[in-house]
Formats: sequence, structure tokens, C-alpha cells
Amino acid sequence: MKIVAVLLIAFVVLLASFPSPTKAIAVKGSRSKRNGESCATNALQVCFDGIAKRMMMSTTCCEQLKEHHSCLCDVIKTRILDSNVLSIYLKSCGITDPKC
Repeated sequence: MKIVAVLLIAFVVLLASFPSPTKAIAVKGSRSKRNGESCATNALQVCFDGIAKRMMMSTTCCEQLKEHHSCLCDVIKTRILDSNVLSIYLKSCGITDPKC
């Protein structure tokens, strides 16, 4: 009986020592095209991480968002970011909301 208790305690300790897996969204090139090229939303991943953490938008991210403006509909459709939150950050960069 003591062995079962020790094994159970060891199992609980091991289970608690490993973080639970998080739901990750793979951000690769999207399927829609922009000027004959695929949208590379992974170029915006750093900006998306900052937006998700409610951090200030850097000028580099603003430039990236302007460059990949036509890809933002894919971001909204795949729910990588909430469209309302994205809209606030786009406005802070002086970028219009994408018309999807």
C-alpha cells in the first residue's frame, strides 16, 4: 500500500513540474495572395505578440503593418488577434482598418 502512495505522490510531483501545453497557432504564410505573392504573416509575429500583451507599438511594427496591410484580413479571419484590439493598434499607427 505504501508503494502505491509513493508512486501516486511521485506522479503528482512530476505532473506539476512540467508546464501544461498551451494552444499555439502556427503562423505561416497564408493562402491568400497579394500581388502574386503569398502573405507572410510570420513577419508580423513579433508585432502580434506585442499587441496580445497590450504593449506599446514600435515604429518598426507600424512599418511592418503598413507593408503587410493587405494580409491583415487573414489575421482577422484566422483569429490570431481580436479585430477590435487590432483596430486600436492600427489607428495608433495611422493605418486604416482592412476591408475584408
